[in-house]
Amino acid sequence: MTTRTGYLLAIDVGSTTTRAVLFDLAGTQVAEAFREPVVHHPEPNWAEVQPDDWWRDCTATIRELLARSGIPADRILGIGLTALQHTLVPVDAQGNVLAPAILWMDQRSKDQLAWLNREHAAVIAELLGGTGKLSNSTAVPKLRWMLEHTPEVLEQAEMFLPVKDFIRYRLTGLAGTDAYDAANTGLVCRPTGTWFAPLLTLVGVHPDRMPPILEAGAIAGHVTQKAARETGLAAGTPVAVGSGDVNCTCIGTNVTDDGRACLYLGTAAWIRIPCPSRPGGTVRATATTGAALKWVTDLFACSGFYTPLLGEAAEVPPGSRGLLFLPHLMGERGPQPDPDARGTLYGLTLAHGRADITRAVLEGCAYQLLRIVEDCGGPPLREMAVVGGGAKSPLWLDIIADVLGIRLVIPQVREAGALGAAILAGVGVGVYKDARLAATKLTRIERAHDPDSTRHALYRRNYKRFVALERGVSPLYSGSDSRGVS
Repeated sequence: MTTRTGYLLAIDVGSTTTRAVLFDLAGTQVAEAFREPVVHHPEPNWAEVQPDDWWRDCTATIRELLARSGIPADRILGIGLTALQHTLVPVDAQGNVLAPAILWMDQRSKDQLAWLNREHAAVIAELLGGTGKLSNSTAVPKLRWMLEHTPEVLEQAEMFLPVKDFIRYRLTGLAGTDAYDAANTGLVCRPTGTWFAPLLTLVGVHPDRMPPILEAGAIAGHVTQKAARETGLAAGTPVAVGSGDVNCTCIGTNVTDDGRACLYLGTAAWIRIPCPSRPGGTVRATATTGAALKWVTDLFACSGFYTPLLGEAAEVPPGSRGLLFLPHLMGERGPQPDPDARGTLYGLTLAHGRADITRAVLEGCAYQLLRIVEDCGGPPLREMAVVGGGAKSPLWLDIIADVLGIRLVIPQVREAGALGAAILAGVGVGVYKDARLAATKLTRIERAHDPDSTRHALYRRNYKRFVALERGVSPLYSGSDSRGVS
């Protein structure tokens, strides 16, 4: 730690929320502002964002945050960035965006994925170090889809930037990324940690079009005069490289070294489970959690108003009066990836209403998390830190604790990814010596949710029905195309 005074700014670009958060050097959140960019679905199971919307929202949130906090821009010592992973933004030589950013959840490239895994298994094996297959969440099949459908974009692109690095490019005019974000594009060779030319060739991208890989806590550039005019920041403010949302969240919850699992409950959910043989632990993800809850609020014309629906759902008994929900609203990522998976609401009667359906969605997401935990194996989890927007719902946290049967602990800072990004910025400007050491001093647990044994027993019985329903309907997934036509 240091005796310096000032603040650290974190910019966190999620799938459905762009957020700016200001922290003091003790890790206390001082101010926050956010916007919700529009996610476009031009076809079923497509999901894309206009990257200029991300930049517009970043400039707006930074200006709002500065105005709300009253903190002069020159008191900000450094800026850290984090964002959703797996997604690339193509820009030309002038930094102009050439096409919408295809999000990790988009399933349009499933045929390209199958072709890559089938016809180029040797290349994939070299990429992954001999095990596994490519995932449809990564940028690889999406780039191949662009090569086949919009080749002019690849021809004009000067650089392909991960999302946080696109924002930093707009702030500083300099390109770069970190090892974690680079690896999660699917285009980095695991054994060497470098961009993998044979695979890039298959998707039509020259290795020179990928950004240099830098240290996450290094200073990558400084806010330009142009960016200062757009954002209200002070020109010359240092900007750290930053890292992907999973890595920054693990830093911001201080679960990088201890035996605690971490659950990020956002648009989608991922779980980081400690593994003695893997320093970074095992990370598994599901496709739609917060997105499923948003779908319900939109469905019942309550868009953005979660509290009334969650209040109604809290009055429904555990088990949702017989309803079961399979939360595969954009394919599925885990335990086994399946781009053809579809959502299912089973057990409806005329007696069911929106409160029952809402609770069934919350419980279905919890059951899916249990499937992921069970698939990982290993020793029983002792507790799990939960962060993200879903951690704001006590009802959902109680349901997850009861379904999993483990203690959930809630950090004081829910937006742990933003705190992790701020810590990396602090390392870059010399406020903190080391990110992990800083995390042990700056992260604090606010409360816990312990499982109820009676509800856990009920949910275990219902979970068996959930798994049986999954097995029953999953053979039908591949029988329908994206339009629902057999």
